[in-house]
Amino acid sequence: MAAMQRRSLLKAAGVLGLIPLGERVGAAVPSPGDADAKRASAILKAARSFGRGGGYDKSWTTTGCPAAVEHKGKTILSASSKGTYCCGFTFAVAAEALRQAGALRAKSPADLKAFQKVWFGATGKKEEQEKQCALAVQELGVGSEVSADDAMAGDFAQLWRRGDKPSGHSVLFLGWIEVGEERVGFSYLSSQGSTGGIGYGVEYFSDASAGEGRVDRERVYFARLDV
Repeated sequence: MAAMQRRSLLKAAGVLGLIPLGERVGAAVPSPGDADAKRASAILKAARSFGRGGGYDKSWTTTGCPAAVEHKGKTILSASSKGTYCCGFTFAVAAEALRQAGALRAKSPADLKAFQKVWFGATGKKEEQEKQCALAVQELGVGSEVSADDAMAGDFAQLWRRGDKPSGHSVLFLGWIEVGEERVGFSYLSSQGSTGGIGYGVEYFSDASAGEGRVDRERVYFARLDV
Protein backbone atom coordinates (compact mmCIF):
# COMPACT_ATOMS: atom_id res chain seq x y z
CA MET A 1 0.00 0.00 0.00
CA ALA A 2 2.77 2.47 0.89
CA ALA A 3 4.48 1.83 -2.46
CA MET A 4 1.21 2.47 -4.28
CA GLN A 5 0.75 5.72 -2.37
CA ARG A 6 4.26 6.85 -3.27
CA ARG A 7 3.74 6.04 -6.93
CA SER A 8 0.38 7.83 -6.93
CA LEU A 9 2.00 11.01 -5.58
CA LEU A 10 4.78 10.89 -8.16
CA LYS A 11 2.34 10.04 -10.96
CA ALA A 12 0.29 13.09 -10.03
CA ALA A 13 3.48 15.15 -10.12
CA GLY A 14 4.24 13.91 -13.64
CA VAL A 15 7.46 12.10 -12.74
CA LEU A 16 6.86 8.39 -13.30
CA GLY A 17 7.12 8.58 -17.08
CA LEU A 18 10.71 9.74 -16.65
CA ILE A 19 11.76 6.65 -14.69
CA PRO A 20 12.89 3.68 -16.85
CA LEU A 21 11.36 0.24 -16.50
CA GLY A 22 13.20 -1.93 -13.98
CA GLU A 23 13.75 0.96 -11.61
CA ARG A 24 11.45 1.78 -8.72
CA VAL A 25 10.53 4.76 -6.61
CA GLY A 26 12.15 4.60 -3.19
CA ALA A 27 10.60 5.23 0.21
CA ALA A 28 11.09 8.99 0.30
CA VAL A 29 7.43 9.90 -0.17
CA PRO A 30 5.55 10.13 3.15
CA SER A 31 2.29 8.29 3.71
CA PRO A 32 -0.82 10.47 3.23
CA GLY A 33 -2.37 11.88 6.39
CA ASP A 34 0.72 12.43 8.49
CA ALA A 35 2.53 15.70 9.21
CA ASP A 36 5.23 14.97 6.65
CA ALA A 37 2.64 14.41 3.92
CA LYS A 38 0.87 17.66 4.82
CA ARG A 39 4.15 19.54 4.58
CA ALA A 40 4.96 17.95 1.22
CA SER A 41 1.48 18.74 -0.06
CA ALA A 42 1.77 22.41 0.94
CA ILE A 43 5.15 22.81 -0.74
CA LEU A 44 4.11 20.98 -3.92
CA LYS A 45 1.00 23.17 -4.05
CA ALA A 46 3.22 26.26 -3.91
CA ALA A 47 5.41 24.79 -6.66
CA ARG A 48 2.45 24.02 -8.92
CA SER A 49 1.21 27.60 -8.61
CA PHE A 50 4.06 28.67 -10.92
CA GLY A 51 3.05 26.28 -13.70
CA ARG A 52 5.53 24.54 -15.99
CA GLY A 53 7.79 25.67 -18.80
CA GLY A 54 8.02 29.43 -19.16
CA GLY A 55 11.50 29.41 -20.66
CA TYR A 56 14.94 28.90 -19.18
CA ASP A 57 17.29 31.84 -18.59
CA LYS A 58 20.63 30.33 -19.57
CA SER A 59 22.22 33.78 -19.44
CA TRP A 60 21.73 33.93 -15.65
CA THR A 61 21.37 37.71 -15.96
CA THR A 62 17.94 37.97 -14.31
CA THR A 63 16.52 36.95 -10.95
CA GLY A 64 15.42 33.59 -12.34
CA CYS A 65 12.12 33.93 -10.43
CA PRO A 66 8.80 32.94 -12.01
CA ALA A 67 7.03 35.75 -10.11
CA ALA A 68 8.02 38.66 -7.89
CA VAL A 69 8.83 37.74 -4.30
CA GLU A 70 7.61 40.49 -1.98
CA HIS A 71 7.53 40.84 1.78
CA LYS A 72 5.99 43.58 3.90
CA GLY A 73 5.78 45.99 0.97
CA LYS A 74 9.35 45.39 -0.22
CA THR A 75 10.39 43.53 -3.36
CA ILE A 76 12.94 40.87 -2.48
CA LEU A 77 13.32 39.69 -6.08
CA SER A 78 11.44 40.86 -9.16
CA ALA A 79 9.97 38.46 -11.70
CA SER A 80 12.43 37.36 -14.36
CA SER A 81 11.94 38.81 -17.84
CA LYS A 82 13.80 35.96 -19.57
CA GLY A 83 12.48 32.78 -17.98
CA THR A 84 13.58 31.02 -14.82
CA TYR A 85 16.61 29.14 -13.57
CA CYS A 86 16.97 26.61 -10.78
CA CYS A 87 17.60 28.61 -7.59
CA GLY A 88 15.25 31.40 -8.72
CA PHE A 89 12.44 28.87 -9.02
CA THR A 90 13.16 26.94 -5.82
CA PHE A 91 13.56 30.14 -3.81
CA ALA A 92 10.19 31.41 -5.09
CA VAL A 93 8.59 28.09 -4.08
CA ALA A 94 10.12 28.20 -0.61
CA ALA A 95 9.13 31.84 -0.08
CA GLU A 96 5.56 31.15 -1.19
CA ALA A 97 5.21 28.06 1.01
CA LEU A 98 6.55 29.99 4.01
CA ARG A 99 4.24 32.91 3.28
CA GLN A 100 1.19 30.67 3.08
CA ALA A 101 2.17 29.00 6.36
CA GLY A 102 2.58 32.37 8.10
CA ALA A 103 6.20 31.51 8.86
CA LEU A 104 7.55 34.90 7.74
CA ARG A 105 5.42 37.19 9.94
CA ALA A 106 8.26 37.85 12.38
CA LYS A 107 10.88 38.23 9.64
CA SER A 108 11.93 41.56 8.12
CA PRO A 109 12.54 42.23 4.41
CA ALA A 110 16.25 42.34 5.23
CA ASP A 111 15.96 38.88 6.80
CA LEU A 112 14.33 37.49 3.67
CA LYS A 113 16.91 39.15 1.40
CA ALA A 114 19.72 37.58 3.42
CA PHE A 115 17.89 34.24 3.13
CA GLN A 116 17.76 34.66 -0.65
CA LYS A 117 21.47 35.38 -0.95
CA VAL A 118 22.41 32.26 1.00
CA TRP A 119 19.87 30.21 -1.03
CA PHE A 120 21.59 31.40 -4.21
CA GLY A 121 25.08 30.80 -2.78
CA ALA A 122 25.81 34.46 -3.42
CA THR A 123 27.43 35.48 -0.13
CA GLY A 124 31.03 34.63 -0.95
CA LYS A 125 31.22 32.26 2.02
CA LYS A 126 32.52 28.82 1.09
CA GLU A 127 30.10 26.71 3.17
CA GLU A 128 27.09 28.77 2.04
CA GLN A 129 28.19 28.46 -1.58
CA GLU A 130 28.41 24.70 -1.13
CA LYS A 131 25.21 23.96 0.82
CA GLN A 132 23.01 26.91 -0.20
CA CYS A 133 19.37 26.01 0.68
CA ALA A 134 20.46 23.65 3.48
CA LEU A 135 22.11 26.53 5.36
CA ALA A 136 19.63 29.21 4.27
CA VAL A 137 16.70 27.60 6.11
CA GLN A 138 18.75 27.23 9.29
CA GLU A 139 20.04 30.79 9.26
CA LEU A 140 16.55 32.24 8.80
CA GLY A 141 15.17 29.86 11.44
CA VAL A 142 12.52 28.38 9.14
CA GLY A 143 13.82 24.84 8.74
CA SER A 144 16.72 22.47 9.06
CA GLU A 145 19.24 20.48 7.08
CA VAL A 146 18.34 16.78 6.85
CA SER A 147 20.41 13.79 5.81
CA ALA A 148 19.90 11.91 2.57
CA ASP A 149 18.51 8.96 4.55
CA ASP A 150 15.86 11.23 6.09
CA ALA A 151 14.99 13.19 2.92
CA MET A 152 11.35 13.19 1.83
CA ALA A 153 9.28 14.57 -1.01
CA GLY A 154 8.87 18.31 -0.52
CA ASP A 155 12.40 18.83 0.78
CA PHE A 156 14.76 21.04 -1.23
CA ALA A 157 18.19 19.93 -2.37
CA GLN A 158 21.42 21.40 -3.68
CA LEU A 159 23.29 18.88 -5.82
CA TRP A 160 26.69 18.98 -7.48
CA ARG A 161 27.73 17.08 -10.61
CA ARG A 162 31.11 15.60 -11.48
CA GLY A 163 32.71 15.57 -14.91
CA ASP A 164 34.68 17.70 -17.34
CA LYS A 165 32.21 20.51 -16.73
CA PRO A 166 31.16 20.32 -13.05
CA SER A 167 27.89 22.02 -12.27
CA GLY A 168 25.31 22.47 -9.53
CA HIS A 169 21.52 22.42 -9.43
CA SER A 170 18.90 23.60 -6.93
CA VAL A 171 15.85 21.33 -6.92
CA LEU A 172 12.65 20.34 -5.14
CA PHE A 173 13.20 16.70 -4.21
CA LEU A 174 10.44 14.18 -5.03
CA GLY A 175 11.77 10.68 -4.45
CA TRP A 176 14.62 8.21 -4.72
CA ILE A 177 15.09 5.87 -7.66
CA GLU A 178 16.28 2.40 -6.73
CA VAL A 179 17.46 -0.68 -8.61
CA GLY A 180 17.21 -3.68 -6.36
CA GLU A 181 18.51 -2.44 -3.02
CA GLU A 182 20.71 0.23 -4.56
CA ARG A 183 19.76 3.92 -4.46
CA VAL A 184 20.87 5.03 -7.93
CA GLY A 185 19.32 8.48 -8.31
CA PHE A 186 16.31 10.68 -7.62
CA SER A 187 13.50 12.64 -9.23
CA TYR A 188 12.85 16.34 -8.75
CA LEU A 189 11.12 19.50 -9.92
CA SER A 190 13.21 22.50 -10.92
CA SER A 191 14.00 24.81 -13.84
CA GLN A 192 16.48 23.61 -16.46
CA GLY A 193 17.18 23.93 -20.14
CA SER A 194 16.06 20.37 -20.92
CA THR A 195 12.48 21.18 -19.85
CA GLY A 196 12.35 24.71 -21.25
CA GLY A 197 12.09 26.16 -17.78
CA ILE A 198 10.09 24.61 -14.93
CA GLY A 199 9.72 20.85 -15.24
CA TYR A 200 10.43 17.42 -13.81
CA GLY A 201 13.81 15.73 -14.02
CA VAL A 202 15.75 12.66 -12.97
CA GLU A 203 19.44 12.52 -12.01
CA TYR A 204 21.72 9.54 -11.31
CA PHE A 205 24.73 9.18 -9.04
CA SER A 206 28.18 9.00 -10.59
CA ASP A 207 29.02 5.88 -8.58
CA ALA A 208 25.81 3.96 -9.34
CA SER A 209 26.40 0.48 -10.75
CA ALA A 210 24.04 1.10 -13.66
CA GLY A 211 23.89 4.10 -15.94
CA GLU A 212 26.15 7.07 -16.51
CA GLY A 213 25.14 9.48 -13.78
CA ARG A 214 27.11 12.56 -12.81
CA VAL A 215 25.82 13.51 -9.35
CA ASP A 216 28.36 13.35 -6.53
CA ARG A 217 26.61 11.32 -3.84
CA GLU A 218 28.62 13.07 -1.10
CA ARG A 219 27.62 16.55 -2.30
CA VAL A 220 23.83 16.54 -2.16
CA TYR A 221 22.47 18.72 0.65
CA PHE A 222 18.83 18.63 1.77
CA ALA A 223 16.75 21.38 3.39
CA ARG A 224 13.37 20.93 5.10
CA LEU A 225 11.00 23.83 5.72
CA ASP A 226 9.01 24.14 8.93
CA VAL A 227 5.58 24.54 7.34
